[in-house]
Amino acid sequence: MTLGIDFGYSHLKMVQLEKTSTGYTLQNIGTQPIVEDINTFNPENIGKSNWMAAIQELCRTIKINPKRAKSVVSVIAGNSVSARQISTLELSKEELFSSLEFEAKKHIPMDGSDPVLDYHYLGSDPKELDKMIILLVATSKKLVNYHNEIIRGSGFKTGIFDAEPVAMANAYVGTYGLCPEGADVILNIGNQNTTLVVWGKNQRFFTRDIRIGGYQFTQAVSKAHKLSFADAEQLKLEKGIDSLTIASTKNGDDSPFSLQVAEKTIFSVFAEEIRKTLRYYIKSNPQAFFNHFYLCGGSASVKGLPEYLAEQLNVKVDIFDTFNKIEGADSIDNPSQYTVAIGCAMRGLEKKGKSQ
Repeated sequence: MTLGIDFGYSHLKMVQLEKTSTGYTLQNIGTQPIVEDINTFNPENIGKSNWMAAIQELCRTIKINPKRAKSVVSVIAGNSVSARQISTLELSKEELFSSLEFEAKKHIPMDGSDPVLDYHYLGSDPKELDKMIILLVATSKKLVNYHNEIIRGSGFKTGIFDAEPVAMANAYVGTYGLCPEGADVILNIGNQNTTLVVWGKNQRFFTRDIRIGGYQFTQAVSKAHKLSFADAEQLKLEKGIDSLTIASTKNGDDSPFSLQVAEKTIFSVFAEEIRKTLRYYIKSNPQAFFNHFYLCGGSASVKGLPEYLAEQLNVKVDIFDTFNKIEGADSIDNPSQYTVAIGCAMRGLEKKGKSQ
């Protein structure tokens, strides 16, 4: 049994899974707001004490004793974490690690500490002999220590740390499997940012952070309607993407010019950032094409967002069916918000199975 923990800025998510002969069984699940009073919410003020308090409160609520949790996998996210596919010569473990350490330093912000890296062998490079494809994940020792202080300060023993794009990829493979042709796109729309992952069996693994999420959606509604953050959040939950179009109709101005202005919202900017990212991917991988888009994360449930993105990007968009292959997962509110936590738990169970 493994506990997966997703550190969000808005909510903390926990999922406890057990592996069975046919898949997975849900043992425990829960979510806890990081800040109780939404009007006082400021992501810049969120720190270790907030996450530790949320973990301890959620553990009490869903009756998990941290000291007895033997397998814990939690996610590290943000710009200080890099996950990228590279092609490298087939080397010994020692030579490979030294080579990857040099590569990792290119892609993570230097904070005065050593890089911490992990890698996963994806197979031989079909384009070049004597080369192999590696998924390299890297962060800094300072960030790992910070994360470890939260885990240990909450009562857990040191667990496994996973990168958010890798947790998303684990959940995707565990739920849908790699598409044999072309690539699928997974968008984890969180509070502070959106993590985009592109992957297919014969297509390059790619990830990018887009600095738009639920917090920016709510800020835009607040500004458009001159509302408090809490009232804007409520309006966003009730009206979804329409919460930004009703502002232009209040004054009865339905001229073509006002319609054009109203259409340029945080949601259209969000769609354009996704479009730019996919153009870059296609430019780097000319033979690639996209099959399916899956939305997950706490803000994936914004009303009308899947349909809006499908129309803007001309693609098929669905909410990630997070618990499709998991037994005992009935009547869960906004299930796609647990996708990263599910990916963490799956990683822990797979790692545990290999060690036995």
